[in-house]
Amino acid sequence: MAGFSIHSLLPTLKVKVTAVHQHDDRLYLGLVNGSVQVYSYDQARRSEEADDDAHVIPRVKLLKTFQISRRQIDQLGVLTESKQLVILSDTLVTLYPLNDISKTKATTLTQARSAHTFATTTFAPRSKKSDTGNDGGDREPAKPRDLLVVGCRKKVAVFGAGKGGLKDAWELTLPHSPRHIIFPASPSTSIPPLPQTIHLLFTAQTSVLLHLNPSSSANRLTVADVTTDPPPPAASSSTPTANSEEGGSGITMGMGALSGLGGYVGLGSKAAVPLGTRTVGGEVLLAREDLGVFLSSEGNYTRTTSLQWPGSPDALAFSNPYIYSVVPVVPTSTAAASSTNPMPTVQIHLAPTLALRQTLTLPSPSAGGLTISGFSMTTFASPLSIPAGKMAPSTKLLMVSNSTDKHLSQTEGSSIWALSSGDVGKQIDELVKEGRLGDAIGLVEAVGENGLSPSRRLPHLKTLQAVTQVAKGEYQKAMDTFLVFNVNPALVLSLFPAETISGRLHVPKDQWMELFGAVEGAKLEPLTHEEKESGAKGILKSVAGLGGLAKKGSIIGLKDSAQSDTASIKSQEGEKDPPPMSGEEGESSAAPGGIGTAVPPRAALEALMYFLSDRRQKLAGAIASIPLPPENSVPPLSSLSANEQHEFPSVPFTELTPEQLLRVAQVIYTGLIKVYLVARPVLVGSLCRIENWCDVEEVEELLKAQKKFGDLIDLYQGKKMHAKALKLLHELAKDEEDKLDRYPPTVRYLQKLGPSELNLIFESAKWILEEDPKMALQIFTADEPEVESLPRADIMRFLEKENQAACVGYLEYVINTLGEDGPDFHDKLGELYFGRVKAAEKSGNEEEREDTYDALLAFLEGSQQYRPYRLLSKLAAEEMPEARAILLGRMGKHEEALRIYVHRLADYPAAELYCVRAYPAEPAVFLLLLQIYLRPAPSTANTKPVSAISLLGPALDLISKHSTSLPSSPVLDLLPPLVPMQDVHAFFLRTLRESYSKKNETRIVKNLVKGRKEEVERMLLGLEVKRVRVNEQRICPQCHKRLGQSAIAVHAPRGEVTHLHCKDLFSKKLAEMREQYH
Repeated sequence: MAGFSIHSLLPTLKVKVTAVHQHDDRLYLGLVNGSVQVYSYDQARRSEEADDDAHVIPRVKLLKTFQISRRQIDQLGVLTESKQLVILSDTLVTLYPLNDISKTKATTLTQARSAHTFATTTFAPRSKKSDTGNDGGDREPAKPRDLLVVGCRKKVAVFGAGKGGLKDAWELTLPHSPRHIIFPASPSTSIPPLPQTIHLLFTAQTSVLLHLNPSSSANRLTVADVTTDPPPPAASSSTPTANSEEGGSGITMGMGALSGLGGYVGLGSKAAVPLGTRTVGGEVLLAREDLGVFLSSEGNYTRTTSLQWPGSPDALAFSNPYIYSVVPVVPTSTAAASSTNPMPTVQIHLAPTLALRQTLTLPSPSAGGLTISGFSMTTFASPLSIPAGKMAPSTKLLMVSNSTDKHLSQTEGSSIWALSSGDVGKQIDELVKEGRLGDAIGLVEAVGENGLSPSRRLPHLKTLQAVTQVAKGEYQKAMDTFLVFNVNPALVLSLFPAETISGRLHVPKDQWMELFGAVEGAKLEPLTHEEKESGAKGILKSVAGLGGLAKKGSIIGLKDSAQSDTASIKSQEGEKDPPPMSGEEGESSAAPGGIGTAVPPRAALEALMYFLSDRRQKLAGAIASIPLPPENSVPPLSSLSANEQHEFPSVPFTELTPEQLLRVAQVIYTGLIKVYLVARPVLVGSLCRIENWCDVEEVEELLKAQKKFGDLIDLYQGKKMHAKALKLLHELAKDEEDKLDRYPPTVRYLQKLGPSELNLIFESAKWILEEDPKMALQIFTADEPEVESLPRADIMRFLEKENQAACVGYLEYVINTLGEDGPDFHDKLGELYFGRVKAAEKSGNEEEREDTYDALLAFLEGSQQYRPYRLLSKLAAEEMPEARAILLGRMGKHEEALRIYVHRLADYPAAELYCVRAYPAEPAVFLLLLQIYLRPAPSTANTKPVSAISLLGPALDLISKHSTSLPSSPVLDLLPPLVPMQDVHAFFLRTLRESYSKKNETRIVKNLVKGRKEEVERMLLGLEVKRVRVNEQRICPQCHKRLGQSAIAVHAPRGEVTHLHCKDLFSKKLAEMREQYH
């Protein structure tokens, strides 16, 4: 286990140690007899072959002993820059060179008599100006200096802050004697400047702020009170509960947890010494009895919670990111039931969260208890922020223990213990495994991410924390985190029910942490009190014997504090379970973890919609810069396994490949439709109608189950899955009785398909053609651009094959409405008319035959695009004489056409109408009809025998009506000799008038032309008389430059002369002037 452990460094020294201090490669021990022992201190490094969980134990060796004082050594310290050892003994502070600790080299600080405590630090004074003497010149880096602050009887002395260094002391009288001094840590990792504020602790409840003002000659030292407000309440995570952490590499439990008894006592009758330590960023931690409060350099509380101890601590220190405290505990184990002596217990709290990380207890001596007489942080445990890569296993602090048994104390003396830390990465993994993500995040924030693997960095840890928040019901917080770190949407969807949301992506709750890449065995939340207690009962007997452990060697699996049965990372009291993932409140979850129920709670659905909607917006921006491949170019999303979808990278969309981006888009839109179906069904339709990338196979059954057939059809249409859409429409139409509800949906859908889906249109239109051809015809005749773009020839052939009546209707539409002029369409319509007329004749339906025949004749007379010879070939000689006559006329065979009207039909008005229509193209057609009337051909099998006498009446009628269209001489030749003059009087009269009229018109036109010619000649003569003179002085009225030899233009009617290139501008100007005057 990568936690903390205590090791015996110097057991049974035979003398009592009263002070301890480690500096670089030396360890200094102050003894009760006034001596100072100097040891070599080698911070051994772990070999590559060593076990990962092995802790590093320093190697020490006694070098020399110096007799310093007649009284015990109370405190030791080192001035780093001046390389001096500071010793407090017999209320005097004395300085010794580190290389020669002897009385002859001692320097006693006479201004610091009656001293109770001191503190040292190093600072960088203000830089000096360079020798140039310029104010703006570069500054030389100042050499770091030592600062020594001594707390004396009702005063404080500050050495090293002035120009005289340690020889110059600033003093300030105080109302009480400082018993403990704390320098707040500088935010910078480099050498800090001179501290502006120092905390002076008088008692466990009182302290002041000492302000240093080097620029002031009168008030260099001032004091200010700290806040007197009540301390903040204790943090629940720092309160020892039954969920106490495991210490070292084994399970540690306070001895009070075994019997349920025990308590906390002081270490003697004398007053408690005030304790405190600096943390980071100028913050300090002060012990106020059993509470640890955090103060700023202004004396205000920096946190809303305090650190809770079981009792008043005996020692307190900080090494980023942990707070170390020693609390005396009376053991109550079976092995020490008869003892009531206190045992020092080390509690280790995580500074950012104040969570109790571990509790360690020193082994009980054979008699009596133990007290801590010395407590020192090593130089390898700086309170400043240390990169995680340097947070390798090392010794963090040294402790001096003394037995409370008089005999044992005299024979064995003191023991030195080393507290070592494990690897930071291992600690992070353990916190994750225990479900303490908040503490793991606090640990990484404190030490930094440098040197840590990606799985131990903040993005991954905060993502795991979001997973635990989902399990607790804090859905919106979790989704915000997922968005910040661009978590793969497939992973987020996997946390929701399989029946309605996640489908194949679903993962049981007990596998969530593994899914998101947590270490093996990671829990969603810390163990509860009952779970811890059940695990602890089985090891009570084995833990009870820990009191007899040997004094030498590593202490692994040390006992916890007396009340470790109440220690935990996070208090479970008052914490409510997350709402069940079900539709009704209070309904218990049958699925694993509650969130896997069929209907999640509303808050979960809203949070998921928020997450997916945000992803959808970011997706749109990414698609704009990364074109997606066609959706049909890759296998459907449903063909990918859940693991393949879970492995999509959790990175910004712009860093994905086009195919990965397409897959993520499919996951997002599929999830959106599913969550809308559960939470907001009204939004499903709008999402289905727009461009989307959802996987149809994942959602179509869900849409059908909720009868969202219209939305499913829109989705099919958007995905160009038209065959499925039309099949569904056909199935829905079977249940409709009203044809207005039965056919229009399919008709409208087919109208929106273009030429690329022509075969599908034909196939899907067959059942409508069979049931209602008129309704089916709307598929091909709608006023839609998609319909107009369909190939008409293919439609014509399809309709002719399936339903000729529908084909006639379609051809009439494209010819009469759309103006189709293709001869094939006109020919086909004529052929279909022929067929329908013949079919009506066979069936004896005279009414239908007449209607169709009239339509045929109207078509033949109105259309100019059909090919008459092709249609004529479809008719037998005796069939449809009117149609045959029209076709012969179109072919230019007017005589044959007129003979049909005259001899077969005897329809003389129709023959005259035919001549009227043909006259513009064939002027001799009236004469041709007159010849047929007056010179009848011999009768044939298809014509009736007629005589010229029987046709004289129609002939004379033709002559009287159309005399102007008939030439007079041929008409006289054709008339029979016995025709009375009165019958042709009107013809001759009109003919003569027409002849004279043409002659007079010719004469008048000739004279008009002659007169016009004379008028033009007079005008020309008048214009030729006018002239203009251009000399060297003449100026162009437009550009005001000389005309010279340039090309000119003369403007009527006044004769203004301009350059030729100024002509248009000047003409425009003249026109505007005329408009003004008029």
